[in-house]
Amino acid sequence: MTAQSMTAQSMTAQASDSPEDNTPGDPPAAPPTGSNSFKSRNPEVDFHGQKRSNETHASRTDPEAKLYRKGNGQPSSLAHMGPVLSENRHGLILRVQVTQASGTAEREATLSMLEQYEKQTGHRPKTIGADKGYDSGEFLQTLESRQIEPHIATRDVTRDPETVRPHQQAAHEARVHMQARRDETGYQLSQRCRKKASAGLDKRKHVGQWKIQQQLELAGAAFNLIRLRKLAPLT
Repeated sequence: MTAQSMTAQSMTAQASDSPEDNTPGDPPAAPPTGSNSFKSRNPEVDFHGQKRSNETHASRTDPEAKLYRKGNGQPSSLAHMGPVLSENRHGLILRVQVTQASGTAEREATLSMLEQYEKQTGHRPKTIGADKGYDSGEFLQTLESRQIEPHIATRDVTRDPETVRPHQQAAHEARVHMQARRDETGYQLSQRCRKKASAGLDKRKHVGQWKIQQQLELAGAAFNLIRLRKLAPLT
């Protein structure tokens, strides 16, 4: 099985991201002044030079969307997360779940989807593959406690075991175990299979989690139908 996270960008404009303590009708904050300051053509929505974060700002038109960026050097935008669970043999999508964008949302949603899948089917996957976004000692530890072998792309573990605090020991050992699996055939197959279910699912745009959830479910169903058509035997 494979876990993968998509970034669903909100269709709301960045200008709707305003300070949380603002009330309707408040005048906009004055733009920075100076001879070389940027002069906006629309001062009412000018946010040039302002520092924004999810703790201080929220979107008026899509409050569930959070400022999020995929990596260093990437621009931040209002977005949602869309973790996807798929099977490895044919890349068919099993579950999708839209959540708020955060550093832990994809791992928390994956554990939730795994639990729902096991309750519905009575089947527990033996392995699960994912990218470096899932590289967390606590996440690996939780998978191992559920008797699921993680095949996660990990960074090299360079921490001295003697400096690990007691409450972090189990998570550190889980990462060391994960690093030891990287040369195994099963791990390499899982890393190749995780790329099957990525086509087109990260292009969803809407306002509101429930709307993006519907879009992802429809896109996943269409993706599966196309896959199944190609897998159907010729008659």
